[in-house]
Amino acid sequence: MFNNFAKKIRNYAIASFLIPLIAINACFLIYKFLGDLDIRLYPNFKWNEQKQIIQWNEYDFLMNDTKSFKFTVCPKYQRIVLYNFTDNQNKKSASEYSNLVQGLITNNKVDSVTIVQNKKILDNSCVKNSPSLYSLLLKLGWLETILIKAFKDNPVGFAKIKNPYLYGEVSISRTARHFPAIFIFKSFLILSSFLLFLYWKNTLNLFNALKNKNILNNFSKKFFYFGIFSCIFLALHAAFLGLDIDSKLFAKIRKLIIILFIVFEILAQIYLTKNLFKFKEKLEKYIHPLILRIKIIFVVTVFLVTFVAFTILAFGNPSSSFKHTLEWNYFAFLLLYYLFSRFLWRRTT
Repeated sequence: MFNNFAKKIRNYAIASFLIPLIAINACFLIYKFLGDLDIRLYPNFKWNEQKQIIQWNEYDFLMNDTKSFKFTVCPKYQRIVLYNFTDNQNKKSASEYSNLVQGLITNNKVDSVTIVQNKKILDNSCVKNSPSLYSLLLKLGWLETILIKAFKDNPVGFAKIKNPYLYGEVSISRTARHFPAIFIFKSFLILSSFLLFLYWKNTLNLFNALKNKNILNNFSKKFFYFGIFSCIFLALHAAFLGLDIDSKLFAKIRKLIIILFIVFEILAQIYLTKNLFKFKEKLEKYIHPLILRIKIIFVVTVFLVTFVAFTILAFGNPSSSFKHTLEWNYFAFLLLYYLFSRFLWRRTT
């Protein structure tokens, strides 16, 4: 019975370490890839022609039909757009906009548009000038569809970043807010909350099994209850991410949820480690003493770091980059508890 529970704990522990770590780093890498991807969506004009004249109605329709915009229909060269007006006004380029020109457009005085490409200057925002990526998008239409959705879902754009663990350029929630990262983040974190529940439940079962063998006397079950609450608030955090509700109350609720997850998670780790330390002599046959000492040092460190971090955030005025750096490193560090749990319990005969 002990070996069965211990095996489950080891498996759920390593999964609880890896899956949320994969989730946040996948969001980071996706965001970095999209931020570094210096390409744009374009309407489907005849970009293979150096000069094209398009009737205004057609031009206006295609420019507003953003659902049909794609990466792979882009112009290879930089260009100038000239507006041909019906009342013999001179052609005006987009860069020469004035109140007069805008007024003529508004009053339907535009007859057509002339687009002239300069074949001496490449347009670096066109994916055709990145042969490998262009070839990949042509072969994998579903990949272009994913990228198009990602760009359209985030009109603000994706910033160029190096490493938020070191520089704090962006928060975890910002990287996970848009498709396809939000799908990975939500599904992986909800799965993680379920795996954590199984970890805490099987740990309780193992303690009960040891109690039934008279190896342990009364032990505190607080670790289990705190662990369950941490699972609930982790799942809520994942569920609420991406909901666009313009409400100060909702923003405060989201902050409260993540704070409660942290508090209950730390309390669960502390009380479990406290039980292990209390019964370390009776458990010597079942656990690795070195790993227990590491876990004790770890929970003390986490408690101190959390106290200092909350104090700085509550009473200081840290920069956004500091808060983001703290966030990325803190949550990755917090997961180490489950990595240590993977190696804590011995295999007995």
